[in-house]
Amino acid sequence: MRDRLQPLFRRFRIKPTYLLSPEVLHDAAALDTIAHLEGDAELGTHLHGEFAEPGAFVPDVTNMCQGNYDRETERRKLECLTRLFRDSFGYRPRSFRAGRFGIGRHSLTLLQELGYTVDSSVTPNKDWRRIGAPNISFRRADTQPYWPVLDDPERCAAQAGRLLEVPVTIRPSFLATIPVIGKRAESRWLRPGCSSTRQLIAIAQDEVGHARRGRPVVLNCMFHNVEVVPGASPYARNEREAGAIVNDLAGFLAWAEREGIRGVGLGDIPEVLAGSGD
Repeated sequence: MRDRLQPLFRRFRIKPTYLLSPEVLHDAAALDTIAHLEGDAELGTHLHGEFAEPGAFVPDVTNMCQGNYDRETERRKLECLTRLFRDSFGYRPRSFRAGRFGIGRHSLTLLQELGYTVDSSVTPNKDWRRIGAPNISFRRADTQPYWPVLDDPERCAAQAGRLLEVPVTIRPSFLATIPVIGKRAESRWLRPGCSSTRQLIAIAQDEVGHARRGRPVVLNCMFHNVEVVPGASPYARNEREAGAIVNDLAGFLAWAEREGIRGVGLGDIPEVLAGSGD
């Protein structure tokens, strides 16, 4: 983060949002690194429930979706995560994303009660029921920020609320309209490591063309910071692969700069949209 990502974001005047999970907030060395980042950045939270009380433990693999917890357990885990953040940085986080994108019917209400103003757990064109999240499908979700129905995050509410949903930018496959095959075709994520610079630009252009409605179009690019660390994830098994991800991201950010696209944090988006008259 400090040596590879933040200098890149500074170079292109991007304000990244780093979403921090409980194990990071428990790590003194990680907190020291974050505290000494140079340049602008937003900090938010990210829940892998295995690491948060009650019942915290260190798993071999994080595979629990928070929407599968009962309401009280989910509330207490979100409270634990939010308290860890506040104790570490002295203020409350504004933005959140669920681990494995696994929000449920209680999640947005609980986040709103805890003072969050932005959630970014919705993944348009994706259905997570096959990974053990029986009620999590976002196939019909809007690709642009919207005020969600709190107990049904896929749906847009009729009126503005206090918690804005900022979906990850995901475009359907070009094969999506073909019967049978289309349902199995993988969607296209605005995510370095999964897409080359050329593909990232094409996804962004596709979203801009789809979403232009007289207000700012939001492109929400995501990835895990360990994806640019050699050997820390399946996406970068060595230095060459890690460097390729960084280079693809740099190429995409250079295109965004040429296009006059401004980089803001997730927590800034409600204000940006309010300023546009939305």
